[in-house]
Amino acid sequence: MIRKKQTIRLFAKDITGDLVRDRQEVTINWRAGQLVLDEPSFNGGKDLGPDPFTAVLSGLVGCTLTTLRMYINRKGWDITDLHCSVNMLQETEPFRTSIFRTVSFSQPVTDEQKERLLWVAKNCPVAKLLEGEIVIDTQLSDNSPK
Repeated sequence: MIRKKQTIRLFAKDITGDLVRDRQEVTINWRAGQLVLDEPSFNGGKDLGPDPFTAVLSGLVGCTLTTLRMYINRKGWDITDLHCSVNMLQETEPFRTSIFRTVSFSQPVTDEQKERLLWVAKNCPVAKLLEGEIVIDTQLSDNSPK
């Protein structure tokens, strides 16, 4: 069976951001509201929200945990509390980023469950996004934002 290559636009409406005069905090507009990204004080911000790297890693944490929860619920396993921690390391020569992720559970899980949950975590959609090939097509617009 031959599968057709699929291209999917994930959001019906673009995620947008605005940065105003002499500030570091960025107001991000998403489908149901707003959030603020900001730099820490040592980078000129006021630390009013997560910095962009924290936001990316937070997405990985959120996706990991919700994907695991869906799988655990579907299997009917009695695993109640999940914890995920992440951090990253950047090397400059050659440029390379490593993300370290640890998942833990509040109660014992079997070796078979651990093996399966590790596979599920490694294959959550955001992990696949971050490990896949990413192309960023950036354009400048002459139009004023609406």
